[in-house]
Amino acid sequence: MSDIRHFQHTLHYFPSVENDASRITWAHAVNSREKLEEALKSSLLFIEADILMGSSPIGPIMAHPPHTTSDLTFSDFLQAVKSTSKGLKLDFKDINALQPCLDELEANKDSINGPIILNADIVRANSQCVQPIDAQRFLNACLSFSFRVIPILMVSFSLGWTTIYDKTTTSYTWSSVINMYRTITKDDNYSLFNFEITFPVRLSLALNSFDQLHWLATVTKSGLTFWSPPNEVENTSENFHKLCKFREHFNRSLIYYDLPPPFDQLINENFSKRNEQEDEEENFPSMKDNWHTSVGQEDNVLVADFSAVLLKSNVFLRTKQTFDSTVACTWSGIIEFLSDASSQSQAVLCYLAETEHTSKAGMTITISRTGSIEVAYENSRGSSQVDENLVFPSYAYAFRIKDSISTVHIEISSLYLENYSSSTEPLPSTPTSVQLTVFLDTDRRRRHPTSTDENKHFHAAVMGQNIEPNPSNANIPTGGIVFSRLRLTQETLSRAEL
Repeated sequence: MSDIRHFQHTLHYFPSVENDASRITWAHAVNSREKLEEALKSSLLFIEADILMGSSPIGPIMAHPPHTTSDLTFSDFLQAVKSTSKGLKLDFKDINALQPCLDELEANKDSINGPIILNADIVRANSQCVQPIDAQRFLNACLSFSFRVIPILMVSFSLGWTTIYDKTTTSYTWSSVINMYRTITKDDNYSLFNFEITFPVRLSLALNSFDQLHWLATVTKSGLTFWSPPNEVENTSENFHKLCKFREHFNRSLIYYDLPPPFDQLINENFSKRNEQEDEEENFPSMKDNWHTSVGQEDNVLVADFSAVLLKSNVFLRTKQTFDSTVACTWSGIIEFLSDASSQSQAVLCYLAETEHTSKAGMTITISRTGSIEVAYENSRGSSQVDENLVFPSYAYAFRIKDSISTVHIEISSLYLENYSSSTEPLPSTPTSVQLTVFLDTDRRRRHPTSTDENKHFHAAVMGQNIEPNPSNANIPTGGIVFSRLRLTQETLSRAEL
């Protein structure tokens, strides 16, 4: 048996690509004898084919819906390709075709040379998309097969969404990527992560979904495969720059490009050069490096470089660094409630608290999905200050908090108001931005200049409320709160300012 079978990384089968997934080439929709002959004669590295049961009782066939007939069965397809060095990407369009194909792959495992990618759309991108394949049936069958055949076969997974593209659907939402995460980790089952995973993403949607897809790929240690129907995405410098952005922020071994002209040629010509245009993200401090959660909460607080998602109520995301009585700090970020969350009373609590406190302490800011804002501060004598205000309701808010020792200035703004302005009625008079100021008891917040006590240390933290599963759909829980671009900066103060 060749040593190559023990390499459990797809790109190891193709030394010529030098661990660069963008150099993998694809033969598409190899669903007929004619196309199969062409693919086998070509220099293309991967053969992609679609599988369903069809209208005759001959077993799985190679065809893409709405077609239900083919001159090529899966058995004949496998016999023709198994001895080649090409990789196989098997796209299952019919869950009933899955087990017969896996059985045949297992029976031929000793004579299959190339890597195998098992592909299916297992989640809807939104409610208007067609029903995906039964996710748990697909994952359970494929995982059972994969554990039986490794290391003889190199098996990886390609897990996608059913999608549409129109004027109202232009991105992968946070709900769709979180549903993917929850689907593949259902019942806290993480055995899938023993294998390589790539998420196939439609280019027209992916270009507007960097934060969502980067988060999903990061927390699952997975990659992406870009695909697109011909002529769906306009060839503009802006679109190509968005595509290059993924290249800049992912290891090049993790991003495949299965794209039609002209994007395929642009990739070949430009990806060897570094994109010299600087993005805001290039200089953004990694949230993964600066924020963390408590031990035992890691499965419900998922942190990537630019975004973090809280999947459960009453779990914290905290700053790793603390600040003391010699510094002022400014804290900013974006809070987004999932659009399909079950509770309209969802809220997020922001804390500026002493580090020795694990519960509500110091400053508490409650921002509700309904637009209500409450700021509370308890001073050293037990009295409290509470301010309430109202901002235009939205599913996303930007906030900026500046702690200046004796005062904390808070600004909260509603985002994405265009989603609420489609009706003919005028917008309510509620402001889209509010500013609040809390006057602090400096003896509690800071060391008095003449005191010999140790400086008090503080941290910032966030926590979600009412993040609950939807009882009507317990298989795919909804809810969650996304925190993006959280940034905490510090400024050293002079002794006169203390």
